Amino acid sequence: MTPKSSKTLKPFLSVLSIGDPFGHLNLTLVPLQGRQAQPVDYMLAADAIGAGVLVVTEVSEYGRVPELLAVSSAQQMILLLDGEELVGAKQNRILNTTVLLPAQAQTKIPVSCVEQGRWRHTSQKFGSGSFATSHLRANKSRSVGRNLRQSGQATSDQGEVWQDVAQCIAGSGASSPTGAMHDAMEQRRDLLDAYLSALACPAGACGVIASINGRFAALDMFDKPETLQRVWPRLVRGYALDAICRSRAPGGVFTERGAQGLLEHVGEIECQPCPSAGVGEDWRLESPGVVGQALVVGETCVHLCVFPNDDPDRRVEGGPSIQAPSSRRRHRQ
Repeated sequence: MTPKSSKTLKPFLSVLSIGDPFGHLNLTLVPLQGRQAQPVDYMLAADAIGAGVLVVTEVSEYGRVPELLAVSSAQQMILLLDGEELVGAKQNRILNTTVLLPAQAQTKIPVSCVEQGRWRHTSQKFGSGSFATSHLRANKSRSVGRNLRQSGQATSDQGEVWQDVAQCIAGSGASSPTGAMHDAMEQRRDLLDAYLSALACPAGACGVIASINGRFAALDMFDKPETLQRVWPRLVRGYALDAICRSRAPGGVFTERGAQGLLEHVGEIECQPCPSAGVGEDWRLESPGVVGQALVVGETCVHLCVFPNDDPDRRVEGGPSIQAPSSRRRHRQ
């Protein structure tokens, strides 16, 4: 597939201002302040499941690993987020990409398994879980993006996902008889809660850049601050589990200047609009430094998530290095 015209995220990122970094142990967060001009009206999936207006099940009694069925009876659209965990049924899954479900509709949604050792019903319906680590989401984003561009299917490299989950369980010192990411979250709840207690959601922030040991780990931005406020506890636990899994090796400090350089770099990348399972378009972006996706509905970026591109085939010595365009221009002169 070839993009019909040049599309970048610059118009969505230009409305942002960068707040003061804050952190706990080896995790630093940089808030992004702002709001899209025309935020979209939706419910979050966790709230919709809790209210009984969203039911997520296996696609059939036999099930299919990379796909689930979401049935909405809500009057509003419902937003499921990249990396969001769904717990239960025949095995736990995470969303392969952000999907905006139409109101009162049935939609098949693309997922990856994060519980390798179980394929039997523990419940008929899925409940809401946490968020995957930024490292797992990064690798998944890269494989899903390439499959979308090649075949139009938002499928992941399932073997790579299972490997990332196993590393997460081992790295956090947890154990799981079924290889479930959810078990690591539950067994390390005290440590994760300590991060969450120290990292309150900044007022007015619509997004956040996370760094671990001074290195960029993830960017999540939403169309309005209310969404970040609502998903903050689960999102930060995902970042924190990643931080726990990585040694607290001495590293640099991720600053406002680094955040600005990252935003400018992301805003320059030409995105490829791909079909979405729900409402809107799934914009995919990839450069030697970063990889990610955005759900764009009309003139609004509902959710943007960006990660380091640590593909070994594209890795630069020393890891991803991102500078502001102005810095790169000065360097060339």
